[in-house]
Amino acid sequence: MTQTDQNLLHKMPAAGLSMAGIFVLTLWQPNTLRLPWQEALPTIAVTLGLAALFIALLRPLAGSWRRASLIGAIWTAWCAYGPVAVSMVFNAPGWRWAALAVLALFAWDVSRKVPCGEADLAKVTRLTNITLLPYALMLVTIALYNVARFESTRPEPATVFKLPQARADANSPDVWHIIMDRYGDAETLRNVYGHDNRPFLDALRARGFTVSDTAFSNYQRTGHSVTSTLNASYLDPLGQAGANPADWVPLYRALADNAALRFFNAAGYRTIYSGSWWNTTRRSDSADTNINYRALPELAQLMLDQTAIGRAMAALRLPYGDTRREQCERTRREFAQLRAVAQSGDRKYVFAHFLVPHPPYVLNADGTCRDLAVAKAATRAQNYAGQVEYANRELLALIDRILAGPRKATIVLHADEGPWPAPYFDNEHEQGQDPVAVDWPNLDRAALREKLGILMAIRHADGAPAPALQSPVNIYPVVLNHSFGGKFPLQPDRHFVFNREDALYTFTDVGGKIR
Repeated sequence: MTQTDQNLLHKMPAAGLSMAGIFVLTLWQPNTLRLPWQEALPTIAVTLGLAALFIALLRPLAGSWRRASLIGAIWTAWCAYGPVAVSMVFNAPGWRWAALAVLALFAWDVSRKVPCGEADLAKVTRLTNITLLPYALMLVTIALYNVARFESTRPEPATVFKLPQARADANSPDVWHIIMDRYGDAETLRNVYGHDNRPFLDALRARGFTVSDTAFSNYQRTGHSVTSTLNASYLDPLGQAGANPADWVPLYRALADNAALRFFNAAGYRTIYSGSWWNTTRRSDSADTNINYRALPELAQLMLDQTAIGRAMAALRLPYGDTRREQCERTRREFAQLRAVAQSGDRKYVFAHFLVPHPPYVLNADGTCRDLAVAKAATRAQNYAGQVEYANRELLALIDRILAGPRKATIVLHADEGPWPAPYFDNEHEQGQDPVAVDWPNLDRAALREKLGILMAIRHADGAPAPALQSPVNIYPVVLNHSFGGKFPLQPDRHFVFNREDALYTFTDVGGKIR
C-alpha cells in the first residue's frame, strides 16, 4: 500500500456512511428478486442522506468530520443491529428494552472514547475504513451485478401482454374493479369459518350482480392471480419470455403496468389505483391517481421495523410505526375516499385492492380497530369472519354510492385467492408474516378448494345479466365485449399452482382435482 493510500485511509470519514450502506444493502440483498432497483434506490438514497445529516449534526460536537463519522457509525450500529441482537437472547419485551438500554449505554461509552488526538484518531479511522469500506463496496458490487443480471431477463409487460382491441367513447361506462384479498367462496366461509354469507350474496343479487356459486382463482397467490386477471391471460408468456424462474419482479411489473390500465389510459379515462401496503399495489406509476395511506416502500418499512427507532415508534403507536393500526386506518380511509370518487362525473377506471379479509386481523365487524390482544384471544375463524362482516358492509355502502353516482358503472367484485388452509400459515397477527412454504401440487382436494375458492360477482353498467364466471381470467373479455365493442373469445377456465418459490413459472394444473 502506498503512502497516499495510507493517508487516504487515515483521513477519509467513511465509517458512518459505510455502516448505513451496509445496513440497507444487507436488507435489500435477499429481496432483489422481489424489489427491483427502481423501488429500492429511493430508500437507499434516503438512508444515506439521513446518515450524512446525522454526521453533519454531530460534527460541531465531535470536533472533526472523522470523529463525527466514527460516532455516527457506532450509533447506526446500535440502532440497526441492537434490536436484532437483543431479540436473539430475550423473548419478553421488557427484557428486550432493558437490554437495548444497556447497549445504548455501551454505545455512549464507546462514543466518548473515540480519540481526539490526531495520531490515535488516524489509527482508528484507518482500522474502521479497512473493516467497513471493503464490505460496503462488496455489497455495492454484488447489487450492481444482480441488477444487471436480473434486469436482462425481465421482459417489459407491454411486450408480453398486448393492449386489448376495444374502443371507448363519451358514453362508455365507468369501470370499477374491486379485489378483496383472500375472500373465500360461500362454501369455505360456511364450512371452515362458520359464517353464512348468503345475506351478503343476496344483497349483491338484489343490486343486479351476477354472483358465481362456484368460482376458483386461476392461481394460488396474489402476484400470479391478479397479474393474470388484469392482463386477461394465463402466465405462460412470462416464462416463455425468459423470466428468471425465481424472480417475482416480472409478475409485479405486469401487475402494476397491466393491459387493462393501459387500455383505459389510452381511452382517455382517469385511472385510479387504490392499493395496500404491499409494494405492487401500493402505487402504480401508470395510473393518473394513486390512493393510499401511510404506505411506505417495502424496503423502507422493513428497515424501520428492524431499527430501535422503528420499534420505539411501534411501542408508542406513532404514525408509520404501528403497522397493525396503519392497516386498519388505511382500509377505512380508502373505502371513504372511494365513496367520494364515486361522486365525480368524469370517466374513470378504478382499480382497488383491499387486504381484507387478508390477515393481519386488524378490524372488528363494526369497523373499529382490533387490538392485538383481542385478535390473539379470538379464534382464527372469529377474526376472519369479523373482517368479512366489515368488508360486506363497506362494500355494499360503496356499491350503493357508485350506483347513485352521476355515471353508469360496470362493477367487478372478486377475490384473487382464498384463505390459506390450516395448517399452512404462520403468524397472521403481524404484517407480511403469514405465508409459509407449501407443496402446492400435492395438497389434498379440500385444501386446494379452500385456497382457490373465491368470491366472484359482476354487474354490467346497463343492468344486462352478466355471465356467472368460473374464474377471473375472463373478467376483462366479458366487460370489454359487453360495453366496449371487444370481440374476445373466452378462455377455458383453468386453475394452476406454481410448483415452488424457485419455479414461479412452472405450473401444475389442479383443475381436475378441485372440480
